[in-house]
Amino acid sequence: MMRHIKKLFRAAAALTEAVMLCGCSAPGQEMQSEPKAPLEVNHTPEYEEGCITPPFWVVEDEETGAQIFLLGSMHAGGSDVKYPQYVIEAYQNSSYIAPEMDTVAFTGDIPLHRKCAEYMKLKSGTVGDLIGDSFAETLEFFKSSGIYQSGMEQMIPYYWASAASGLITEKSDLDSRYGTETVLLNQAHKDGKEIREIEGGEAQYKMMGEIPMSVQLETLEQCIGDDNIALQAEATVELYEAWRTFDDKYFSEMTVFDPAEVENPEDWQSYYDMMYTDRQKKMSDFIVDSLKSGEQGFVFVGTLHFYAEPSIFTLLSDAGYTTQAIRPEISPVETGEIPAA
Repeated sequence: MMRHIKKLFRAAAALTEAVMLCGCSAPGQEMQSEPKAPLEVNHTPEYEEGCITPPFWVVEDEETGAQIFLLGSMHAGGSDVKYPQYVIEAYQNSSYIAPEMDTVAFTGDIPLHRKCAEYMKLKSGTVGDLIGDSFAETLEFFKSSGIYQSGMEQMIPYYWASAASGLITEKSDLDSRYGTETVLLNQAHKDGKEIREIEGGEAQYKMMGEIPMSVQLETLEQCIGDDNIALQAEATVELYEAWRTFDDKYFSEMTVFDPAEVENPEDWQSYYDMMYTDRQKKMSDFIVDSLKSGEQGFVFVGTLHFYAEPSIFTLLSDAGYTTQAIRPEISPVETGEIPAA
């Protein structure tokens, strides 16, 4: 069965503070400048009771001694999320971490916020002009849900869809405080670990502002009404269950969109290239450069970037590298601790 990510709208995570780690080792408190030796990786570590099994891989360069760990991220999670010791050790041994953007630093950068907000504004007219006859229904839903803000009529449809994402997260009983970015970036700032943004906030907002308008309108349509929010929440929970149990089959079967189910397949293909093809090239180039430089790193980006073709795995393979999964032989689902989705 093919699953279409089109049915699941995912916005950027909000930020706060929570870090939950398994194992006894505490993360370091300051950045180390000395080169680190690669870890001896056990690709089938023992399952740690109470911990999730997130999508996790390692790629190495024997000539340079580089070792880069790759973690598929999830923008929200349950309050009981705990990362296993093998993930924590990889984080600790890495000289840097590399997210798509440093969302923690972004939160406090007001000038950058203002600059990025400009990418979310319409160049002319209002969102009502674009939505047409159904705008009254959209406006009423946003007002009744408490997510309407003054001035939103001048913002692009994707901005409106992003505003609705909080309803989806709330309905799914997940919390952005426990998302991968929030957990790891707060810890990295606390530890003084080097953070290298692969893209950065401005690049992401600029990209969102350039999403084809037909795609923006379809995305927003999926977020209007209690029934749509419920469907989105159900899909989010399903995705989360697959993520925390490293369900490789689930992610391998996902597609971003079905040309037969969208109004403008060409626009959706443009969206796909913007969101996945182009960005995955940038992500894989970042990883290859670090491998060739002999570094020890920890990269975490959206999980689907490791599966949507040309995937990070495919691009790394084209560059001569092999990625290896790291996960227990016995999964939380198999032990019965985490029910199957």
